[in-house]
Amino acid sequence: MKRYFVDTNVFIDIIMKRDEKRFSQCSQFFQKVKLNKIKAATGSVILAELIWTLKSFYGIGKEEIARRIKSIIKLRGMKLVDNYDPLWAIALYQSKSIKYIDALIASIKPIQEKKWTVVSFDKDFDRIGINRKEPGKICLTLTS
Repeated sequence: MKRYFVDTNVFIDIIMKRDEKRFSQCSQFFQKVKLNKIKAATGSVILAELIWTLKSFYGIGKEEIARRIKSIIKLRGMKLVDNYDPLWAIALYQSKSIKYIDALIASIKPIQEKKWTVVSFDKDFDRIGINRKEPGKICLTLTS
């Protein structure tokens, strides 16, 4: 079974319900993760970006943020991976117009080797040749 690496914006969309369609897609995706129909992973850098965004941009308090982060970490079917290649990431960051965190995600070996797909709404991954799918498209693939 293929593994999917979940980017920050997918967590933001389910927590903040910014857009009803994206919220629904993310909900379906995480339900499939819980049921072990999808193998998912994320990283500490994603959790750090999520914490920073929820606190600084959305003004959410520490207790609520901690509760949300713990639920992600404990989510059945979710694995934490932190095997980044920072030298590869900084070279990618330097040569392309992308965020450093996106370069770190791209530096994970199974992502580089196209064994894993990044779950994200961020189209920057497309520009650097990383396999990326939105949660709704993954769920459609599983039901068809």
